[in-house]
Amino acid sequence: MQFRLLGRVEAQHDGSDVELGRRRERCLLGILLLEAGTTVSADRLVDLLWDGVPPGGARANLHAHISRLRGRIDPDGQGTMGIRLITRGGGYLVETDPERVDAHRFRALVSRAGSLSDPAERSATLSEALALWRGPLLADVASDRLRERIGIELTEGRMLATEMMIEAELAAGRIEEAIVELTALIAQYPMRERPRAQLMRALYQSGRQADALKVFADTRRLLIDELGVEPGPELQRVQRQILAGEADQAAGQAPADPAAEPATRRNDLPGDVADFTGREEEMNRLLDLLVRNTGAPAAVTISAFDGMAGIGKTALAVHAAHALSGRYPDLQLFINLRGHTVGQEPVTPATALDTLLRTLGVPPGAIPEDLDERSALWRAELANRRAVVVLDDATSAAQVRPLLPGTPTCLALITSRRRLTDLEAAHAVSLDVLPPGDAQALLRRVAGGERTAGDPAAVAEVVRLCGYLPLAIRISGARLRTRPAWTVRHLVERLAERRHRLPEFATGDRSVEAAFALSYEHLDADRQRLFRLLGLAPGAEFDAYLAAAVAELDLNDASLLLEDLVDVHLLQQPAPGRYRFHDLLREHAEAVATRTEPEPVRREATGRALDYYLHTTAVAMRRLDSREPVVTIQAARPPVHSPLLGDTAAALDWLDAEYGTLIAAVGYAAEHGWDAHAWQLPHLLQLYLNLRFRTADWLSTHRSGLAAARRLADRLAEAEMLKNLGLGQWAAGDSREAIELYRQALPIYRETGNQHGEGDTLNNLGLAQERLGQYEEALHSYQQALPVRLAVGYRRGEGATRMNLGNIYDRLGHPHEAIAHYQDTLAIFQAVGEERGVGIVLGNLGLVYARMERYDEAISAYLRSLEITGRSGDRGASSNNLTNLGNAYRKLGRHQEAVERHTEALRLAREIGDRHTEAETLNNLGDVYCDTGRADDALRCHEQAMAIAAEAVDPLDIAHGHHGIGNVLRERDPDAAREHWSRALAIYTDMGVPEADELRALLDEAGQRRHEDRGRER
Repeated sequence: MQFRLLGRVEAQHDGSDVELGRRRERCLLGILLLEAGTTVSADRLVDLLWDGVPPGGARANLHAHISRLRGRIDPDGQGTMGIRLITRGGGYLVETDPERVDAHRFRALVSRAGSLSDPAERSATLSEALALWRGPLLADVASDRLRERIGIELTEGRMLATEMMIEAELAAGRIEEAIVELTALIAQYPMRERPRAQLMRALYQSGRQADALKVFADTRRLLIDELGVEPGPELQRVQRQILAGEADQAAGQAPADPAAEPATRRNDLPGDVADFTGREEEMNRLLDLLVRNTGAPAAVTISAFDGMAGIGKTALAVHAAHALSGRYPDLQLFINLRGHTVGQEPVTPATALDTLLRTLGVPPGAIPEDLDERSALWRAELANRRAVVVLDDATSAAQVRPLLPGTPTCLALITSRRRLTDLEAAHAVSLDVLPPGDAQALLRRVAGGERTAGDPAAVAEVVRLCGYLPLAIRISGARLRTRPAWTVRHLVERLAERRHRLPEFATGDRSVEAAFALSYEHLDADRQRLFRLLGLAPGAEFDAYLAAAVAELDLNDASLLLEDLVDVHLLQQPAPGRYRFHDLLREHAEAVATRTEPEPVRREATGRALDYYLHTTAVAMRRLDSREPVVTIQAARPPVHSPLLGDTAAALDWLDAEYGTLIAAVGYAAEHGWDAHAWQLPHLLQLYLNLRFRTADWLSTHRSGLAAARRLADRLAEAEMLKNLGLGQWAAGDSREAIELYRQALPIYRETGNQHGEGDTLNNLGLAQERLGQYEEALHSYQQALPVRLAVGYRRGEGATRMNLGNIYDRLGHPHEAIAHYQDTLAIFQAVGEERGVGIVLGNLGLVYARMERYDEAISAYLRSLEITGRSGDRGASSNNLTNLGNAYRKLGRHQEAVERHTEALRLAREIGDRHTEAETLNNLGDVYCDTGRADDALRCHEQAMAIAAEAVDPLDIAHGHHGIGNVLRERDPDAAREHWSRALAIYTDMGVPEADELRALLDEAGQRRHEDRGRER
C-alpha cells in the first residue's frame, strides 16, 4: 500500500485507490503515518483530532475510529497490505516502510540532495522531492491549526527545498531559469528575504547589476513600510558583494532563513552584539548543517561551540540565534549553565530544566522531581515548537544531554570551554582566534574609526599583542576610545611593556589575563578598589547599594563608578540599576583582591556584603510581616545606604530582584564560616519563601541554617530553624515530617524558656495535624497554644491561634463557635494592624457562612478578603478565596460565574505551586460540571484532584473526590456511585466532619432505591 499525505490524504493498493473512511479517520491515519514507527498516545491523538477541544466521550470515539481504520488498512492484523496498526502502551503505532509514505520520501530525497556535490544532480533530486507535493499537508482533513502543530517542519522543508533547488540551479549556471522561478516565488511570498537575495545574485550574474540593486531597494522599502525593519544580514551582505563586484562568490551558499514570518513568542536572548565581527565561516558551517539535517525525520540540530576563555563563544551563539530567529520563530531561549562561575557550582540539569520549564509557563507544581521525567516534559513542551535554545557555558556532555530538544524543529547551540566529544549527534565547532583582518576590523569598530585611522601597522600590532582574542581586543579598544590622549602606537607600547607581567590565569590563558590586567591597571584608584572588592561579594548580580556597602562609598559615588566599569566592559548591566560580572571577570576581580588586600580586609568586605543583605532583608520583611519575632535579628554593621522599601510592593520588588543573590548568600555564608548569617538570612526570608511558594529553596536554606545553628551551639536558633523547616515541610505537603520537626523544636523552646517560640510551634503543630485530618489532635494543640500566647501577651499570635480554633470548630460542625473565634480574631488583627491576617480570617468566615447557607454574607466576606490579600501579595490566600467564592456562586445557581472563579483559582494555584489548593479547586470545579451535566469533565477534575491529594497526603480532598465521582455516577452506574460514596464516608467518619452525615443520607437513599428496584424486578 502506498500513502500520499502531501496534499489530499490518499492510499493505493495494487494500483487501486483504497477507501479510507471519514474525514477524522483519514486525519488519524495521516497523523500516525507522519510519526510512523513511534507510539502516539491516545491523549495526544484526542488533542490533535479535536484541535485541543475534545468533546465528552472523545476517547470512545477515538477507539471507534481506530477500529474502523484498522479494518480498512490492516484487516487481518498481520500487515499483509504493507502496514500494521498496533495498540501499544496507551497509544497507537503504525509500522510501514517509510518509502511507502510520500512525506518520508520527501525528507529522504532532500537529505540525499544535501550530500550531492554536483549542483545539477542536486537540482534534479530536489525537483523530484518537490514533485511529491500536490497541495498543503493533509489538505482535505487538517485545519490550519493542526497543520501548524504537526507539519510545520514539512511545510518549511518544502520552502527550503525550493530555495535549495534554485541555489543548485544558480550554481549549475541555469541563471535564466532561476530568475523565472524566483520571480514567481517572490510574488507568492513577498516578505521572504531569501528568494530576494537569490534573485539579486542571479540578476547580477546575468549582467543586470542595476536590476539586482533595485531588488534590494524595493525590498528595503517594503520591509520598512510593512514591518518597520531593515533588510536582514543576508540581503545586506549580497548588496555589499554586488557593490564590491564579489557577488559571484556567493553562488551556491546554503539558505540562511527558511521561515518567512519573524514571529517571536518568547525571546530570552541577550541583545545581539552591535559590532559583531567575523565568524562567517562558522556561521556558514552552521547553515550547511541545517540544510543537511532538513530531510532527517528525527534529527534535532545540535551545534557545540568550544574554545578558550574569551574566544567569543557566547557572542557567536547569540548572534547565530538572532540570525536564525526567522527559522525558529516560536522560541529563542538562553540559559547560562555556569560551568566556570567562581564561587558557584555548575547549574545541575534538574535546576536548568526547572528554569527552562518555568520560562515556558509550566507551573512549578507541574514540574516533576525526577530528572528523566523533567527532561521528558521539556522535550514534550518543545515538540511542536520551532525553537532555538542557547545552552551557554556547559561543563560537560552529561550536564547538557537532558536539556537537548528532541525534534527536528529545534536547534540547540551549546557553548563550552571544553570539547564535548562525547555528546552524541552534536556538530562540534572549535573556535580559533580571529583572523588578523577580522581582529583589526573589530578593534576599529570598538575604538572608533577616527582613533585608529592613519596607522594600520599599529592596529595590526595591537591585535597581535592581544593574541587576536575578541575579549582582549574589546577591552583594549574600549580603553583607546575613552582615553583621548592615547594613540594606537601608545597602546602598542603599553601592551608590549606588560607582556612579561602576565599572571597565571585559572584557565591557563595568559592572553585573557593580560587583557584583564590592562583594563584594571588603567582604572583610577577608586575604580580599582571597587572592582576588586566586588569580586568578594556573594551572588552573581548586585545593585549600587551593595557596591556602596562593600567599598564603604557614598551611594552616588558608587553609582558613578559602576557606570564607568560598565563603560569599559568590566561589568555588565542586564537591567537599569542592576550589575553583574562576566564569570571570568569576576574570577579576575577576586584574584586581584586576593593579591592586593590582606586577609582581614577581604573578610571585612565580605562581612559588609552579608550585613547589607541581612539588614535590607530585615527591612523588607518588616514591611511584609507585622508579627512579633521570636528573635530579633540585626546586622552587626548596618549599611549606611540601603533601599527605602517604604511599602509592601517595594519590599516584594526588592526581594524578587535579589532573590537569587540572597539564596547564594546563604550558601556562601554556610560554606565560609559565617554561621550567624547562614541561619539568620533564611530565618528572615521564611515568609517571603512561603508567599512565593519557593518551597525547595525554603527547605535547602533552612537545612543549611540548622547546621549553622548547631555549629554555633545556639539552641534558640536551632529551635527556630526546626520550626521553620517544619512549616516548609507542611507547605511542601509532608505534614508528617513537619510534625516530627515541631516535636524536636518544642523541648528546646521549653528548655530555653522561650514561650513565644513554644506558642508558635504548638500552633504550627495543629496546622500539620489538621492537614492530616487529625482534628481532635489539632484542637488539643491549639488549646495548648492559646494560653502560651496569652502568657507572653503576643496579640497577633493569639489571633492566629483563635482563627485556627475557628477552623477546627467549623470542620467539626460547630459553626457558632467558629464564628465567635473568627470575630475575636478580627478584633485582634484590626487592633494590631495585621491586614494580611484580616484578609485570611475574612475568607475563613466566608466558609462558615457558606456552610450555614448564608451565601450573600459569604460572598461579601470573600470579596473583602480578596481585596486585602491582593494588596498584600498573598497569592495563596487569594486562590483559596477565589475557589470558595466559586462554591458560593454554585450554591446560588450562578454556574458560569462559579466556573470562572474556580478557573482563575486553579490558574493561580498552579502558578505558585500550591498543590493543596489545586486539588481542592479541581474538586470544586468538578462539582459545578456535575451540576451542569458535564459528566466527563467532572470525572476528569475529580480524578486529577484525587491524584494530587494522594501525593500531598490530603485525606479530605481524596474524600471530596470520591464524593464527587459518586455524584456523577449516581444515575449512570449506581453500584459504582455507592462504592465511591462508601470510600468517602469512611474518610469523613474517621475525620469526624459534618460531610459524613450528608453521605450517610445519600447512601441510605441509594440503598432504599436499590431495594425498591429489586422489588419491582420480582
